[in-house]
Amino acid sequence: MTDLEHVLGYQFKNKDILQQSLTHASAIHENHPKASYQHQSSLAIVEDVVLKYAVARYLFLNGKDQVVEDSAELHKCTQTIIPNAILAKIAHEKLHLEQHIIRSNTHVAPTKNMYADCMEAIFGAIALDCGADQQKVIFDVIEKLCSDRYQTLL
Repeated sequence: MTDLEHVLGYQFKNKDILQQSLTHASAIHENHPKASYQHQSSLAIVEDVVLKYAVARYLFLNGKDQVVEDSAELHKCTQTIIPNAILAKIAHEKLHLEQHIIRSNTHVAPTKNMYADCMEAIFGAIALDCGADQQKVIFDVIEKLCSDRYQTLL
């Protein structure tokens, strides 16, 4: 288990999907030796759905089911609870992703967008990697990293 996997609380079965989640598009364009053959953007799309589902589940189970009944309100709550700025903060402060993001040499330090994109891709990668236990696994990881943000709605 890598240091990153340890902090996440999840060990990847498919290390290639972890590598993809850490690969910024700039690394592929530069032919970075550690880059995956695909960058992280497709995994971020999966994350969007997974994160909304995790937030909806948490809110529903904690007495905020009226939020879950309205998809527009749910989207607003998801963006309010865990906006990209918060994802970037989690990526930097909890996961120290600056040590793991595979990027071109022109990106000496990751930007806030790079942190947020990488965090989204990691959540998407976990959702795709965990198989049959998907719900429990992804909820455990998201709640471990983000549940302190949910309190604003409860």
